[in-house]
Amino acid sequence: MTRIEQVSTAEAKRVVKSIAFDELGEKTMDFCLQMSTMIWCGYINDKLACIWGVIPPTLLSNQAYLWLYTTDLIKEHSFLLVRHSQRVIAELLDEYPNIVGHALMGSDKSIRWLKWLGAKFGPPCGTGIPFRITRSG
Repeated sequence: MTRIEQVSTAEAKRVVKSIAFDELGEKTMDFCLQMSTMIWCGYINDKLACIWGVIPPTLLSNQAYLWLYTTDLIKEHSFLLVRHSQRVIAELLDEYPNIVGHALMGSDKSIRWLKWLGAKFGPPCGTGIPFRITRSG
């Protein structure tokens, strides 16, 4: 069974405790969880497949930065999670008409997911590829 649910920061912190991060990854995840105004977890058979959230630059902003972390489960069930996350992104675009972020070059799973969500990519910048998702696609 596949499901995506919005979670609190405290619940997200509990969920990611089971993930082994290096020091930089742990600090990055902690920052993302602390700064996010909304966080979602995607599960397959009650196992974490992905977690993502949005970080607006200010509370009154019409733009938010989208971040994503995936586990190996996403490989086998990406289509179901894409269908669920498309609905979440459609609702999110009502609150934030512009969703932006960066995908790491070589993160094919994340880039493919972003494309399915309607992301348009800019030219690579360092190790990142900037993207934007808007209401109009």
